Amino acid sequence: MLTEQDFGPDFYDLKTGLAGELFQKVVNYRGRLAIVIRNPRAYGDRFGELAYEHRRHPHVRFFAERAPALQWLAESGAATT
Repeated sequence: MLTEQDFGPDFYDLKTGLAGELFQKVVNYRGRLAIVIRNPRAYGDRFGELAYEHRRHPHVRFFAERAPALQWLAESGAATT
């Protein structure tokens, strides 16, 4: 699980490709990544759309709060604190 404080500004700028690279690595290795960001649209409409599209993704999901993120990770046995 990562929170919005774990990322630098380049992650939120989708033109850099950092978010896409991270997501692709997680998918390739069949991992799970929960990202906790209270308001993804605060980082721009495109980033908000990305977060919305990933609200039900099997490998990378965005959450507004920590508890649901931990629950989702625990369902796969991937939860860590």
